[in-house]
Amino acid sequence: MFASAYQLGAEFSARARHFGQPLFVLAHQDDELNYAGLISRLGPKTRFVWVTNGDGLYQESNLGPGKYGDLRMAEAVRSVAAARIPEQNTRFLKFSEVEIYRHLAEIYGEAGGIHLRHPTSPRLRRARGYGGQGRLGAGGIGEPHRVFFDRIRVAVRNALFEIDPDVVFTLAWQGGQPEHDLTHLFTMLAIHDFRRERGGKVEFFHLPEYEYTILLAMRFHPFYRGVRYRIRLTDDEMAVKQKMIDAYASQARLFGEFRKVFTYIGRVGRFVGGPKSAEEYLSTEEFGPVPADLDYTAKPHSLDYFTYMFDHFEGTPVTFSRSIRPIVGTFI
Repeated sequence: MFASAYQLGAEFSARARHFGQPLFVLAHQDDELNYAGLISRLGPKTRFVWVTNGDGLYQESNLGPGKYGDLRMAEAVRSVAAARIPEQNTRFLKFSEVEIYRHLAEIYGEAGGIHLRHPTSPRLRRARGYGGQGRLGAGGIGEPHRVFFDRIRVAVRNALFEIDPDVVFTLAWQGGQPEHDLTHLFTMLAIHDFRRERGGKVEFFHLPEYEYTILLAMRFHPFYRGVRYRIRLTDDEMAVKQKMIDAYASQARLFGEFRKVFTYIGRVGRFVGGPKSAEEYLSTEEFGPVPADLDYTAKPHSLDYFTYMFDHFEGTPVTFSRSIRPIVGTFI
């Protein structure tokens, strides 16, 4: 399986520089770090759109949400600059992570007594189509939430139409982080509109970040049925990745925790042929085309407990079934 993934990755790399306008649509500042090699191979014409303003972890700093978000956005510009991406190729839609989570928590509470109406099969979803007009509010979220998330949908759509890409990368739909999945959802809807209204061909890839907290990081899970691409980074590409990581002074503690996890994983890797360190793990990047039959109404994990593990807003849980699926039902 992995042999073919590396072959597909090599074939992709051979044509990477021939894309006219690559675009990454990401949720958070630092989501790009795991794909420094891919970014380097696509080249400096690559464009970046971050959906949020980066304020989500402000409570871990001595800054308010506004100033913390400004810090994270400045770090993102410096990060991609290490891969020779000019600042004019970056854009921030600046939706507050704090407010997104507030809405997700409120939807969770409201969904407890709501029968969610959503398509349950790929055939029904195809019949209804994606991203059309006149279907907003067909799911289970109230008007204030619909208006809030529709603003995000429209902003992503407008950015994609303005940039006019021929290949788009977004975060994988994997149930690891709710803003990752929302970013994927709204990017998918924008691409559907783009293909229908402009008739152009645009390739669509997604990038695994993490699930089960960070126990499964930067890889699709072992039972993933989609196509995998894998690339091995050169020494120069690894140096770029390290420079991108270094741009995020605000995240130094989190990166340190990641390395601690791989200290233990590496001990196992020595016996089973896996990566022996964080650096060895980071030297491989995995991504793949978004499956055409991906069912956005199905839970990514059989139990909600394993989806967005430990995520909450001021004590109210954020889950797929009661926070994200109602939004899916509204916009699909």
